[in-house]
Amino acid sequence: MQVFLVANSPGELSGWVKPITRTLKQKEKAIKISVIIPPCQYASGMEKEVVSGFPNVDGVAGPTDYLKYIFLGIKWSGFREDGKGVLIFLGGDPIHAVLLSRRLRIPALAYIQKPRWKRFFKKFMVIDEKTKGEFMAGGVTAGKVIVVGDLMADAVELRMSKEEVCNYWKLDPEYSIISIMPGSRPEEVRYLTPFFLKVAELVREEFPKAQFILVLSPFTSEEELTSLPSGELEKVFQEIPKFKLVKKKRWKLITNLNLQVPVAKENQYEIMNASDLAITIPGTKTAEMAFLGRPMVVTVPLNKPEAIPLDGLPGLIGRVPWFGPMIKSRIVRRYSRKVKFTALPNLRAGKEIVPELRGIIKAQDVSRKVIELLQDPVLRNNMAGELKFIMGAKGAADRIAEAVLGELK
Repeated sequence: MQVFLVANSPGELSGWVKPITRTLKQKEKAIKISVIIPPCQYASGMEKEVVSGFPNVDGVAGPTDYLKYIFLGIKWSGFREDGKGVLIFLGGDPIHAVLLSRRLRIPALAYIQKPRWKRFFKKFMVIDEKTKGEFMAGGVTAGKVIVVGDLMADAVELRMSKEEVCNYWKLDPEYSIISIMPGSRPEEVRYLTPFFLKVAELVREEFPKAQFILVLSPFTSEEELTSLPSGELEKVFQEIPKFKLVKKKRWKLITNLNLQVPVAKENQYEIMNASDLAITIPGTKTAEMAFLGRPMVVTVPLNKPEAIPLDGLPGLIGRVPWFGPMIKSRIVRRYSRKVKFTALPNLRAGKEIVPELRGIIKAQDVSRKVIELLQDPVLRNNMAGELKFIMGAKGAADRIAEAVLGELK
């Protein structure tokens, strides 16, 4: 029996693929699981390498492997057909899952929030009853829609206590701990790491004992932290600190004002859980922090909008030399004016639970909001309660696994 999971961006792979593979193997050890990663403009480039290290994955096909199989029928290394299987779509463009299920001759299920390619998926797995109603209103029969919940809740697993985290990273639990999360894509990390370090320096002026730790995505190499060419950053953000990366047993960023920020790739959920709050950008991490009930300040700097990845034609236009970035910048700014929220818990609630700062922003704008939260523990506690309430409970991976096993049997 084989299960093929189709996903492509870092958030989908860590937040959705990982809990599903873990739960499937717990329920049926004989299942062979392959993860297929189609081409994606949101990719970091390290997806295949990272997923190959997932403990419950038996095989991985990267973007090149996928294209060779679809167009030439060339199977990737380790792939064996046994005639019995099911495919699960977990993000990206559904056309990839449709093409794969037809070539593999197996049924396809989709964990998706909008009804797309309705004829080609045997079942749709959705987050809640409201979404199921929207599918039915869109012409999908009730029997094809299963409410499973939010998979990201199942991704968040804690193996260390706050005390253990503080001991391991040499943090003092008596003082504020702030996670810095600059994203997973190279452009985000290169530009936002120095920007967030400046924010941290400003916060430290008000809270001298505040401690910062940079949570680096496993889909990002540490070298990305310092790979931006000299002079490029100053065109986007003003008053950015000089800093260096010290590569000892544990990597550390040190600014010219002697702000020292450890760089963590492991124990990410444990660090987030031990933090009093986080400085982050929109994405999977905002949902994971919300499930943990941890406050955050979400930033969407549009100081360099052409660097923001986009779907479809706008994303392709942005790659055209000379005028492409200029056109893409206008598209991003216009789209931003129409979007009310970007943080996942705010989108889920339909209101602002965690503060969002969007537009042409300065480090002072972000530091001011962080200081405001640090000064008000009651506000943080209320925010934590709202976040946990709106995001719901675990269990989606178990329900999806049952649906998959039902198809296989």
